[in-house]
Amino acid sequence: MKKSSIIKSAVLILLLVAVVLFQIGYDAAKPTIATGAAAPLSPGFIHAVDMGFHAGVGSFLWAGTMPEILDALFNGRMEYLADEKYVNAIDPKLSYPYAFTVLVLPAVSNYKDRISAALAIGNEGIRNADPDWRIPYYMAADYFLELKDDKNALWYYNLAAHTQGIPDYALRFSLNFGIKSNERQKTEDLWATIRDSSNDEDTKDRAQAYIDRLKIFDYLDAASRTYQAKYGSVPPSTAALIASGIIPSIPEDPFGFTFIINKDGTSGINTTSSFNATVPQ
Repeated sequence: MKKSSIIKSAVLILLLVAVVLFQIGYDAAKPTIATGAAAPLSPGFIHAVDMGFHAGVGSFLWAGTMPEILDALFNGRMEYLADEKYVNAIDPKLSYPYAFTVLVLPAVSNYKDRISAALAIGNEGIRNADPDWRIPYYMAADYFLELKDDKNALWYYNLAAHTQGIPDYALRFSLNFGIKSNERQKTEDLWATIRDSSNDEDTKDRAQAYIDRLKIFDYLDAASRTYQAKYGSVPPSTAALIASGIIPSIPEDPFGFTFIINKDGTSGINTTSSFNATVPQ
């Protein structure tokens, strides 16, 4: 082993020992520290001595902070929030604390500001952390389930869909949020509001792509009604609409899915088969 490698390894070991000792001292001091009080060692001091290993120190401290959410859940103790902020002050790029907080904090029913605090932390993560689809995805769920705010839910699902590394199941859900036949007009109106209120051309383009897709549903629904009026039954497939001469072709989905005709005659998306996502950038 090269001498330089031995020195680096020794420095890292010493650093981790120092962090362990610091954590022990910090945990021992916690009962006498009010929630939200400054930690014994400032992030600036940690950065000055950690030899650039911010990520390693942040991850180590996070391992001790994450279980504190149980105290918040069952005992109402909110030291967790102060320590989460401390961890991300050490390493703002560490994405998991933001995502974990957005997911779990809303369940702390005895903390009245749990939703606003979770969303604020999530937005901080979107600004500062390495890209992580889980942050906007969980935020979208909070907006939809907790705040009944479909507009922001749409936008954060869209943001999750545009985040590198999102798995197929989450991408499918994000891109198809709000497309049920009884939700489409509301969804289209919300996207039109997002498009018209934004000064960002990329945002306008994304919103228009969602609107264009919803209009394809309307087009296929109208074709299906024509088929039913002509033949007295629901078209068995989108291909039947072409074979009957009602429409010349099936429009391509902007997001790479396959259109289908549901049993009730409305158009839909095949979300179970493989697809080639073409998320507008």
